[in-house]
Amino acid sequence: MGIRQLDICNRVMAQAQGIAESDFPIGAFPAKVQSVILGMVRHENFKVEYLATAMLSAAASALGNTYNIRVKGHWTTNAALYIIMVGRPGLGKTPPLEAVFRPLRKRDCRALEKFKAEMAAYQNTMKESKGNNDMDRPVLRRTIVSDFTPEALMLAHHNCPRGITILADEIMGMFNSANRYNNGQLIEQLLSAWSNSAIDVTRVSNPIPIHIENPCINMVGTTQTRRVHELLKKGYEDNGLLDRILFVMPKSYLMPRWAESEEEDTGSNPASAWRTWEAIMEKVFALDYDNDGDAEGNIPHLIGMEAEAKKIFFGWHNNTIECINAIRDEALVESRPMKSPVQVARLALVLQVLSYACGESHLQFVTTTAIEGAIRLNDYFEGSYRRIREYVANDACDEPSLELLALLKDTFTTAEALNAGRQLMVTERTVMNYLKELAKNRLIHKVRQGVYDKVSYTPMKQTENENCNV
Repeated sequence: MGIRQLDICNRVMAQAQGIAESDFPIGAFPAKVQSVILGMVRHENFKVEYLATAMLSAAASALGNTYNIRVKGHWTTNAALYIIMVGRPGLGKTPPLEAVFRPLRKRDCRALEKFKAEMAAYQNTMKESKGNNDMDRPVLRRTIVSDFTPEALMLAHHNCPRGITILADEIMGMFNSANRYNNGQLIEQLLSAWSNSAIDVTRVSNPIPIHIENPCINMVGTTQTRRVHELLKKGYEDNGLLDRILFVMPKSYLMPRWAESEEEDTGSNPASAWRTWEAIMEKVFALDYDNDGDAEGNIPHLIGMEAEAKKIFFGWHNNTIECINAIRDEALVESRPMKSPVQVARLALVLQVLSYACGESHLQFVTTTAIEGAIRLNDYFEGSYRRIREYVANDACDEPSLELLALLKDTFTTAEALNAGRQLMVTERTVMNYLKELAKNRLIHKVRQGVYDKVSYTPMKQTENENCNV
């Protein structure tokens, strides 16, 4: 089936399965990947938002450090992504994540078996030679890391310079441990790795420090909606970690109903979708560095954007800059939008690699299609982030303060708030306490003495530019 025919079939299937209602831009993916997604959604009852996002993480993990994209000038980046999938219990966050990472786990299992055999041979040789042997000690090279200390994480990356992936089913457990036991060392490592800054770990017990010159750490995990507020209250907003995370929270909290498919009735199964995904991943894994693979000098391939793609990318980011420049109150300026160029560049690189692995494109440069798809994906992730912020803000406030807020205009004065309080039959002191609570939970912002603005978590026009959505 040709790409155009496959694209038409995908559109028909997406329409039949109600994918458009999720607002997830499945069209950003190559046609073959779209077909796999639609097949898995149909047969496995996966939510498209979780499945497709998990695929981005798995592809970025398989690619690792082998390919980088030029963002601007000498500014380059790998494709590492930090992703957290949020949803109520039972919504199906973990199954698609584990499913799409199955090819990576299979490779890790083979690597472990090889390591065990090599270690047994090494120990026998050392025993027979009574330690008088120059044989190198075997090293375990695997991609996925789930239970670790910060030192163990860096050692795993040192042994696997191509890149590693933190995969955590309930990721809040990892963050809680990070705060409790290692004084934020893990968080510092994650911040440095995302920014492509070299990482060094020096310990008295190890005379040779661990040095990661070009870190490539992917992170993906899940958490329940009722726990996501923990992440927002641990100081991760102040240190910038929150800005580096792509969030996924479906608009619908409804679980898809199970249905018997015609394929199951006729004795066939959805194995073809899984085989296609494994073949795509194997082709990504087959990509190598731009040299002979010497461990001391792994050089990534560096690809840029075609002229039209670069024009679209720069225009999109310049729109963000115009929006931020138009904000006069420094307190209203958010740092998160300034991370978006890196996120979009990384997403575009992943999409380009997936297109290559599907036989639909190349790796000579990043195409306009990949850039446009990455921008659409980033818009979706930012929409999820806004929904999470709104959920946390509303959940943290008591009902009476929210009732007061509902009576107020988008911009209001203290006098108007007090008047609304009289309608609710509460005292002036209580109204002032409500305002403090609303401000603390970022539902209102103090513009100046006695004047407040409601905080909106939907895209707003900040200037006369109709395309300004920061």
